[in-house]
Amino acid sequence: MSTHKGMIIIVSIAMGMMSALLGGCASTVVGGAGNSADKTLKVTIPGEPMTIDPNKSIETNGAAVIDQISEGIYRRNADNKIIPGVVEKIVKPTENGTKYTFTIKKDAKWQNGKPVTSQDFVTSLQRNADPATKSQATTDTQYIQNFTAVNSGKMDKSKLGVHAVNNRTFTIKLSRPVPYMNYEFVSYQPLNTAAVKKYGSRYGSSSATTMANGAYKITGWSGSNEAWHYVKNPYYWDAKDVKIKNIDVQVVKDDNTAQNLFKDGTVQLTSITGQYVKANANNKEEVVTKNGRNNYIYFNSKHKVTANENFRKAISMVIDRQALAKDVLQDGSSPSTNIVPKDYAKDPTNGKDFIDEVGDLAPTDVAKAKQYWAKAQKEIGKDKVSLDFLVDDTDTEKKIAEYVQGTVQKNLKGVTVNIISVPHATHVSRDFTTDFDITTVGWGPDYPDAQNYLDGMQSQNSINFAKTKDPQYDALMAKVNDTGKYTATQRFEFEKQADKRLMSIAAVAPTFQTAQAHLVNSDVGGLKWDTMSGAAGQLQYAYWK
Repeated sequence: MSTHKGMIIIVSIAMGMMSALLGGCASTVVGGAGNSADKTLKVTIPGEPMTIDPNKSIETNGAAVIDQISEGIYRRNADNKIIPGVVEKIVKPTENGTKYTFTIKKDAKWQNGKPVTSQDFVTSLQRNADPATKSQATTDTQYIQNFTAVNSGKMDKSKLGVHAVNNRTFTIKLSRPVPYMNYEFVSYQPLNTAAVKKYGSRYGSSSATTMANGAYKITGWSGSNEAWHYVKNPYYWDAKDVKIKNIDVQVVKDDNTAQNLFKDGTVQLTSITGQYVKANANNKEEVVTKNGRNNYIYFNSKHKVTANENFRKAISMVIDRQALAKDVLQDGSSPSTNIVPKDYAKDPTNGKDFIDEVGDLAPTDVAKAKQYWAKAQKEIGKDKVSLDFLVDDTDTEKKIAEYVQGTVQKNLKGVTVNIISVPHATHVSRDFTTDFDITTVGWGPDYPDAQNYLDGMQSQNSINFAKTKDPQYDALMAKVNDTGKYTATQRFEFEKQADKRLMSIAAVAPTFQTAQAHLVNSDVGGLKWDTMSGAAGQLQYAYWK
């Protein structure tokens, strides 16, 4: 399924909190205020999508497209609260919280006018679990009964816990109760069964091989070009409330270019980072929203140097996260001291923040870092090492890489850091094949639970790009995931224990917690972001003022 987790990517403890309502005084002109729904909205995206197949996409650019053209069981409304999407209502589970029965809206249709059916959900979920699909986007669907057995090839996909009762009613059976499942159902999107049969593994590789059931359909994307269109889907069940009919999208990786396109009125919505956020601080058309997306450095556990715990600790301890966020990024981001972000997970007994309870588990201490490096040198058997640091070819990632390169080479004599800057899609591909020494990774959550971040570092998780394997950590996470046996309070305690174990071995080096910054023309209304929102926003709620 499509993950909203923006990997290298694809957010609030309470949906709708910390939203920023866009508006303010106009500083650019887009051809008159006007109320015409025929006027085209022009937006940017910071990189090319790898795929727009909801079963396979696991990075932010693909998710940004999928969010506009696909609708899941549930959706987020204009205020970012969870409401029914394709189905008629929010349902309560039966069978001790493990079985959900959904009824699809009568007027839910695909872009070709054909109805969305129960089989379309069965097709999607079975295809996601099927090992032949080779999907790496399985973190949302792992809870379905028999998923592990199906995904490992030990059981036929027909045994997966999803069944069509009739054309409009289907059931999903989970292997255990999942308290945050309503958030996950936003990502459970149907696939047009006929289109999947026709295109097979090519589904979602271009606009021509994609079938939309959301507010928009996509046109003009070949799978590799850097500009395309969203066109209002006339068969979308809520089409009457989609105010803007046409949206032009272009890939713009450079923040200076994005800012200039906005200033001259070429685009009406773009995202910016770094110094451009600071430069627009007094611009009423700039909207900055704190985000739950956390960023780290992963270490390849298959390489002798980066597998060394003392070496990882040395790298982590020379990073001054305060300086990185405030002086280098300058975009409203905040220092991150943990794999779990701040202001995200709360203690169910007292409401205290997870980070406040576990403390600073990634301190900056150059003196200790040098001691750890000295120990690592003896264990590795080398006085000098050279590392390739894999990053995106974007302003933010380049700045991170240059900062880390500088502080490491200054404080850890004998360590050389070579920056490898590549397109986002290439970065993602190399992460999944662990083709790096160290790499930047970002993770934006789907639900307000520390498990969403901790889960990815379990030894068998597909997004454990570093191939880290720690039996003690896995054992603690097994307890966290046993929602049938342990209460929310017990799970929270296990999460803290697991987190402390992970950080004690410096499995990751946290860097910063993101703030999203957008420039939005004052003629455009209806868009809101919160800490769980994707960078692109929900364009179906946009309108011309």
